[in-house]
This record gives sequence, C-alpha cells and structure tokens, in this order.
Amino acid sequence: PRTQAGLARPGPSPPCAMFGRGGFCGVGGGERDTYRAVGCAEADENGVGGGSDRAASCVGGDRGCAGGAGTLCFEADVVKSVDWRKVGEGNGRFEKVQNYDFVGEGEGSFEKTEVILTTGWKVRPACLVVLAVLILAVCVLVLCWPMDTTTTSFRSVSLGPPGSCEMWGDPHIETFDHAFPSFYMEGEFWIVRSAEVWIQGRYLATPFTHGLAATHSIAIGGPFLTGHTLQVGPMENGQITFDRQPILLDFPSVLQVAGVRLTYNGVGQLVDQAQAHLERHIVHMDLPRGVDIEVMRWANHINVRIVMPPQRGGQEGSCGNFNSNPADDSTDAIMERMGGRVMAEQLLFRTQMEARIERQRLTVEDCGPEQRRQAEDLCRKVRPDAVGVLLQSCVFDVCFGGRQYAGEESRRL
Repeated sequence: PRTQAGLARPGPSPPCAMFGRGGFCGVGGGERDTYRAVGCAEADENGVGGGSDRAASCVGGDRGCAGGAGTLCFEADVVKSVDWRKVGEGNGRFEKVQNYDFVGEGEGSFEKTEVILTTGWKVRPACLVVLAVLILAVCVLVLCWPMDTTTTSFRSVSLGPPGSCEMWGDPHIETFDHAFPSFYMEGEFWIVRSAEVWIQGRYLATPFTHGLAATHSIAIGGPFLTGHTLQVGPMENGQITFDRQPILLDFPSVLQVAGVRLTYNGVGQLVDQAQAHLERHIVHMDLPRGVDIEVMRWANHINVRIVMPPQRGGQEGSCGNFNSNPADDSTDAIMERMGGRVMAEQLLFRTQMEARIERQRLTVEDCGPEQRRQAEDLCRKVRPDAVGVLLQSCVFDVCFGGRQYAGEESRRL
C-alpha cells in the first residue's frame, strides 16, 4: 500500500476475526474504525451486518433478545456511545488486511452516529407498579378472608367473653355460670369437655377430708394442644408432666414448649384462702384458644382456677355447660349429662385408678339434726353472708369433714 491521500496502510493491530456468516473487518481509505458483522442477520460485504448492530446472541423476534411477549415487561438495558463513519464520495477503496490507519488528507465528510450496545434486560417501571398492586391485593385477601372456625388450628372459636371456674376442697366447684355443685365420689371425671378442649380431674379421698374425695390431679389435652398432654398433681404424691415426662423440676422455673408457656412460682391469688398461711406453689398455664389455668399444689390435693371463653358446639363437665344458666349446673344435672367417670379410651391420665366400692352418696339430709344445727350455727357465725347453696356446702363440710371446714369456706370468700 502507498502512503498517499485516500489510501491506507497496515497497522500493528492483531488479525481481524470473522463475525456472523462471512463478515470481515474493513474500512475505507479515510477511516481507522474497525467494522464487524453482528446481530441476528448476515453481514454484507463491507462487514456491516444485515441491518443489525446489536449483540451477537439473539433470542426471539426482531424486537430484541427478549423477543415477542417478553418485551411487554422487559426492555433492553443498553449503553450508548458515539462513533463516526465516513460518508460521501471518494471514500477510497477497501482491502482485506489486518488493520488500516488513515493517512493523508481525508476525502468526503464525517457524520455523528449512535452506537447502541445491549448489556442486559431491565423491568419496565409500569410492570413494577402492576406487580406491587397484585402483591398488595393478595395480602389483603389473605388477612381479610373469613376464618374457618371448624378446623383444629389455633384460630378463635369463642362465642363470648371468657368466664372462670374454680375448684377447691372436697371438691366444691363454682361453675362458669356461678352454680355450686359438689362431687364427693372417687375416680376420673370430665372438668371441661368440648370438641377442642379436654380437661379431666382425678378425685381421691384424703385423710384430711375424712374419706371425702378432693381434687388430686388434673390433666389437659385435646386438639387445641395438638395431641400433647399436661398433668399436675400435689406436692407429696404428684408430679408436673408434659407428655408423661417430668417438667418444672426447679422452683421457680419457666418452660415454653409446643405453643404452651408454663410458669411455676409462688405468685398468684389463691382459690381457697384457708391455705393462705402456707407456702404457695402455683403452676400458671398460658394455653392456646384463650385458655388460662392456675393450679395451686398442696400436700395431697390441688385447687384449680380455669379461665376460658365458651366453646363453639357447647361444652360439659364438672365446671358446667357455660350457657349462662346456673340452674342446670346442679350436681345431679351434670352427672346425668356426663354419665359418670371418664371412659378408659378417653382417659388423659396414664392409667385409670382402681375402682373402689362406691360409698353411698351423702347429702346434708344425712347429717343428724343436732349435728346439722351446730354446723349451721357455726357456718352462720363465720360466714354471715352465706345463704342457699353456699350455706349448705358449708354445713355439709362441717358435718362430714370437721369444724375446720367452716373456717375454710369463710376464708375462701
């Protein structure tokens, strides 16, 4: 090559690589730029390929590498730069060599063109807005959709505000509807039985109740605990267990397991103030479904307070049916509905206690006239406000348990 105007000479650049299908590097006599055929089409003889100067890899139609419907929410992420190309007459001639440098005075003119290089794809802002609206709509739908209250999940199934049932003594019970039945027989009995919440009590006679049964231990289970079982017994011959394994061995202590929070300490209001002078050992159970239970552990019996809302589908047990009617929570009415002891296949305790010869059921009428009069005088003295069922409960306790139970009833209230 000659170094004269309009001609080219070789440069030191490396050999020109082939691009596309048959394209080659070549420039006119007045240029030093390197041209290559790229894109989805075939290069022409000048190496400027097929009307396309995009990236060498194409997917889809002629709208871009995303192609077709992909361009609805995606657009090319491009880098723009400025290049110059020689146009006009007298552009010199092309030779297929390694590289060309422009020498001499150029011929023709230059014009500014844009070179667009695709570096990737980005989401269009409008599509981001649509996506955000869809996510918001799904969240609102999930949060506001009516809950299915018939499943065994921990959703609320209550029909009203919570109520309280308390158990003390041999054992006396104040039901959710504020009736006062008494149960003196031994065995395992339902305290609360509903579709979700199962609470059972074991009533045993103690030397301190002169053969009358007291609440010895309590067991809690059912679907609302997802199959787990809690049990609490007295200090001398009972344990605190979760799924039959001893827990809360230290005093005080706290345990959280399977959605249940258990606290064991000496803090809390007693059900029976007759034990106020004794050291308190109280198990606090924070359970699902708004059920809270406190168990006061004494030497050989327990006292219990249960706070819970009424259950959908109804409930039964020693704590009554929670229907706002105390008249149907008498001892006889509850026993007629419940049918006696818990059947073996429904038992939450590990074993069923050995059946004993059932004593004849005692009432206040079985107390002798003179003994009954003395018991009534004592109860009125220590509890001047006691009337009706409460007075009868006090008289019964004094007649068959001893004079100390008049003070127990008095201190409780």
